[in-house]
Amino acid sequence: MLAIQLNIFMVILLSIIFGYACFKFNRKEHALRLFFELIVVTILILVLEILSVVLNSSNNSNFINAHKLVDMLGFALAPAVPILAALYVYKRTNEYIKLSRSKFFWLSIPVVLCGIMSLGSFHFNWIFHITSENVYERGPLFFVSPLTIFFYYFLNLLFLYESRQKLNKEELFILSLLSLITVVMAVFQLKYFVYLTIWNSMAISIVVNYIFILHSQTKIDPLTGLGNRLAYDECLASYRRKSNLVLAVVNIDLDDFKSINDLYGHHEGDKVLRVFAAELKTVFDGKGVPVRVGGDEFMVLMREDRKEKVEQYIRTLIDRISVFNANNSLPYRINFSYGLTVFDNTYNTVDEMIQHSDRRMYEDKHNKEMEPY
Repeated sequence: MLAIQLNIFMVILLSIIFGYACFKFNRKEHALRLFFELIVVTILILVLEILSVVLNSSNNSNFINAHKLVDMLGFALAPAVPILAALYVYKRTNEYIKLSRSKFFWLSIPVVLCGIMSLGSFHFNWIFHITSENVYERGPLFFVSPLTIFFYYFLNLLFLYESRQKLNKEELFILSLLSLITVVMAVFQLKYFVYLTIWNSMAISIVVNYIFILHSQTKIDPLTGLGNRLAYDECLASYRRKSNLVLAVVNIDLDDFKSINDLYGHHEGDKVLRVFAAELKTVFDGKGVPVRVGGDEFMVLMREDRKEKVEQYIRTLIDRISVFNANNSLPYRINFSYGLTVFDNTYNTVDEMIQHSDRRMYEDKHNKEMEPY
């Protein structure tokens, strides 16, 4: 009875979260769409688990086929939860990298096999068996289901490990909970309970990640999609706490942005900001944290101590902006000035380093203004 009550509570909680998130989050963002799908599938499996527990009684012997159908659907859908969790983590950490078709094919084999075993269990009792008294028992191939689920949760952790340099400690911990909590509970419940009832722990992980997403949304600039001033302050605070600091800072300011606003309107100015932000994302994705500090001012914070490496990224950004200017018949050109500094023993604090980078940026802008036409 307690299991049913917990599942009902989690279904209600996840349904409220899903409804609220649909109105508050950007449903066009691929990672968030996967998160919505993860919520829906988890709700569905919790409902199936409630039905399975209710039907699992000799008092309901007239509903043996219904019991089989519910368990068949439950076991067939079970791998979808860790798969969606793994895809969500992958898109959060590799926003601009698509999963190749060959990788997708090989990674889908376990879930296809598990699905076949689950569907076949209706008649052949492979993964589960419903007795003539309408009581659930594990079948001889029951191990296929938890192994498939564990495989995709392991894949989730592997994605996180490969992308650990792109994430801060908070993100790494929160995203790992989508696997760690559920796996620990699954091992415990497989040993002590007949049912593989791990979905309450998955629901808890989803709630924790939902809170994290809400907090993350407050750190995103709505116009450009880059980090905002709050994200900048948090990132800077973490660097201030480090003892062996490795940091490169690039201060960026768009050239003649006020003229674009004055001559062509703020709508066109907003377009310039979005275009430039998109190029920043492309160049520095996984290499640093690009933020819009305010107006037409941007900054990139990178865990890098090689100045030549950062200069290489900036050259790439310049080339991409030049290509954009050449391929568009706009009455203006997008250009920017920048200042670059790498932390070393000449700076006493991170703030002193950033001030130096800011001065270099304005020196670059001033030198351009002094150049003859």
